[in-house]
Amino acid sequence: MEAATAPIALRLARRAAGHRRLRRSVASSLSSLSAKPKMAWLDLTGSGLSAMERLVVEEALLRHDPRQRSWGIVGNHDPTHHTRLSLHRSTQGTTSSHMPSHDAVHNPNCVIIMGIGGKPDKLLDIDLVKNDGVQVIRRFSGGGTVVVDHSSLWTTFIGRSKDTPQVSPYPREIMRWSADEIFAPVFQEMKRAMQTQGHKKKTLVMEQVSCGVSSEQGQMMQLSMDDKDVSDIPDFALLETDYVLGDKKIGGNAQTIIKDGWLHHTSFLWDYVDEHMGYLTLPEKQPDYRGDRTHDDFLVKLSKHYGRIGGGKRTFFKEIKNAAATKFELEEYTLQDALEVIDEELGGIQEFYDGKCRTKVVEL
Repeated sequence: MEAATAPIALRLARRAAGHRRLRRSVASSLSSLSAKPKMAWLDLTGSGLSAMERLVVEEALLRHDPRQRSWGIVGNHDPTHHTRLSLHRSTQGTTSSHMPSHDAVHNPNCVIIMGIGGKPDKLLDIDLVKNDGVQVIRRFSGGGTVVVDHSSLWTTFIGRSKDTPQVSPYPREIMRWSADEIFAPVFQEMKRAMQTQGHKKKTLVMEQVSCGVSSEQGQMMQLSMDDKDVSDIPDFALLETDYVLGDKKIGGNAQTIIKDGWLHHTSFLWDYVDEHMGYLTLPEKQPDYRGDRTHDDFLVKLSKHYGRIGGGKRTFFKEIKNAAATKFELEEYTLQDALEVIDEELGGIQEFYDGKCRTKVVEL
């Protein structure tokens, strides 16, 4: 009897072991499905990079990152003060024998950035741009023309197909993803922060009696935005191909699609000098919702609605990071990490700019 039951016991043990392996395999698969994809997070605020250098770094990471990482990059940048690149050529403006040609910028407070297919004679008031000595850049991505300055808020997402299979690699689909998953939550949280801030910023003012002793009665005074002011802030939306608050554009965006990935970058208008928008002419192709509005009537500064938020522009970047962290496992990187990739793969940022880089200064 014992000999007969041994094979049965062995088969039962093997079957139980097989069930355990199956459960572990299923659990592992489910864990794999629920795990968030990784994203390299790079905050370039205070990095010293110029607008041109930021674009060159982005282009290098998109096309030449050997690990094919997805990236999230934020920051604001000096328009024309380059700390990593020598541009060699002149920009607009006159030069002199004692001044390097690439430093000949009369208006260093802004820079004009065109899409890779942009035509200056169709998009710019060339005489005004040349007279004011404004630097013009042609970036590696598509899209329209923007004027950026020290207060512009830059956001960039590099997505790899392996990490973002739900995002179809087409500009409109990429914009819909970023609007729904990143930017809409950001503006919702910023509005919520304004409401919370409004409730907290109250002070108790004690009424004085004639003898100079404070009474126990007091009144609350509101020193910041009230609820009505916050509720009047227009909602964020993707309207045609623009990010808007209400019906006013809040920044420019562009995309680049490559094999197994894409890049989507946006410059949000925290503030700007109104006169600088005069460098741009009205494009031949305009969104329907714009109508015949001028730049002044078509654009709105984020600072108009969010200028009093605690933390200012840093709060915007913090909320961008928080929104990204709900979709990705973020891994912190530094500018030095990014430059090391460019050094190892391309011989350095200057070598890349002088050679394969598509981002260049435009000569008018």
